[in-house]
Amino acid sequence: GIYSKTGDDIVVNVETVKNKIAAAAEKSGRRYDDITVVCATKTRDIDTIAGITEYGFHIAGENKVQELLSKYRPLEGVSWHIIGQLQSNKVKYIIDKVDMVQSLDRLSLAAELQKQCSARGRSIDCLVEVNISGIEGRGGVEPRVTAEFIKSLEEFDRISVKGLMTVLPVCQSKESLVPYCVKMKDLFDDIRSRFGGISVLSMGMSDDYECAIKNGATMVRLGRALFGERNI
Repeated sequence: GIYSKTGDDIVVNVETVKNKIAAAAEKSGRRYDDITVVCATKTRDIDTIAGITEYGFHIAGENKVQELLSKYRPLEGVSWHIIGQLQSNKVKYIIDKVDMVQSLDRLSLAAELQKQCSARGRSIDCLVEVNISGIEGRGGVEPRVTAEFIKSLEEFDRISVKGLMTVLPVCQSKESLVPYCVKMKDLFDDIRSRFGGISVLSMGMSDDYECAIKNGATMVRLGRALFGERNI
């Protein structure tokens, strides 16, 4: 099955990743500790996820609700995030399990998060997902309407917007990736100047996290870079 592969209970590349993060952070005048690592735990089993704290990581990011539910249990020192697209009809299943939804990109989803949080007497932290690449069919709000969208979320008192998230496009070279990172960082700075409580720029995954950090990401979502190739 996808959750059992020998050797998958160790995080294999931690030191390399930490060194790369530190070096990239330094280039943008920051330190390793200024960057939050989300362990992207798609296809990883619960024992692997429980082990991330040994390496100083504390966030497990799941892409799919169904997979989250199939392996979820409360883990000491681990915070669960939804980092993939979230359908409104699935919110009720995860609202008592996750601490953050990183892919808030439409009012219908906000309304459902509000409803489910109200029913349970809780609040939820969210990142607004931005489609910085402009690729059709990608999740995320358009950059030019991001501020307007965040403004419209103020009516939902159970939702706390902490920042922005994006999925960078696949680029042939790091050079061609930089403009997207810069555009996203500029948008983040603009949003931060307009709204209170904005501190997170979740940008960068295993293939592009160094470039993302050099250009202002405060949070990266790493799967393969930490755990090795997925066991599928």
